[in-house]
Amino acid sequence: MPHPVFEEEFHGFTFTEVSDLGRPRYLVVGVPDVGLVGSIAASHLVRALGLEYRVGVDSYTALPPVLVIDKGNVMPPIRVYSKGDIAVLLSEIPLIPPVLPSFSAAIVEYARSRGIEYIISATGIGNPQRIQEEKPALYWLASDREAALLAGSLRDAKIPQQGILVGAYAMILKEAVRKRVHNLVILVDAYIDLPDPEAAARAVEAISSITGVKVNVEELLKEAELIRLRTKELMKETKSALARLGKGLEYRAPVLYT
Repeated sequence: MPHPVFEEEFHGFTFTEVSDLGRPRYLVVGVPDVGLVGSIAASHLVRALGLEYRVGVDSYTALPPVLVIDKGNVMPPIRVYSKGDIAVLLSEIPLIPPVLPSFSAAIVEYARSRGIEYIISATGIGNPQRIQEEKPALYWLASDREAALLAGSLRDAKIPQQGILVGAYAMILKEAVRKRVHNLVILVDAYIDLPDPEAAARAVEAISSITGVKVNVEELLKEAELIRLRTKELMKETKSALARLGKGLEYRAPVLYT
C-alpha cells in the first residue's frame, strides 16, 4: 500500500492522499446505482484516460470491512483517480441508506476543500422501455446556474420536468445545493436491475462533451458482454441496497405537479 502524503477526515470518512491530487477542475462521481451506469462509466474513464490512484476513502464505522487487492497492492473500496483536469471517484461497494448523508456531505466538502469547481454525477434512470431504445435517452439536473451552463454542450439532453430522485446522487445534489457547490447530474435511461454498459457509454460521451476531454467509448461497447458478466454480482448487491433505499419511489409521479 502506498504511504499517505496527506490525510483528512470529513463527516466520519477519512480521505488519504497517497500522491498529489493536483488541481482537477472536475470530480466525476461513480457509485453503484441503477444499471451500474456510474460505476461502469467511472471505471472506463480511469482506464481510457490512464488516471492514477491518488486518494483512498474509507470509514471504520460507516463502511463494511472491505479491502481491494490489485496487483498485490491493498486499497480501500472507495478511491479517487486523477490526471490533469479530471478526477474520478469510484466505489467498489453499494452504499446503504444510513451511510448516504455523511458520505454525500464528505464528498461535497472534500471537493470544495480541494478547489474542485464542478462535481459531475453519472447515474441511470430505470426505464421499463429501455430494451426498445437503440440509443438511451439523456437527461440532466443541476444544483445551480453555473452547473447548468455545463450542460450547454449536451444538445440532445433534456431536463426532467417531473420525478423523484433517490439515493446517493440525490443526497450529493441536495448537499451541493445547500453548500453552494456546482453539481451537474447526468441521467441516462437504463435497465432497472441489469448492468447497462451501453447506457454507461452514453454517460461517458456526455462527460467527454462537458469537460472537453476526448474519451473513446468503442472499447467499452466492444466489451459490453464481458462487463455484464464481471459486474453481475455487484448488480445483485446494488439491487438489494437500492431496495432498502426505497428506490421504487422514482417510478411514481410526485404528489405536487404542475
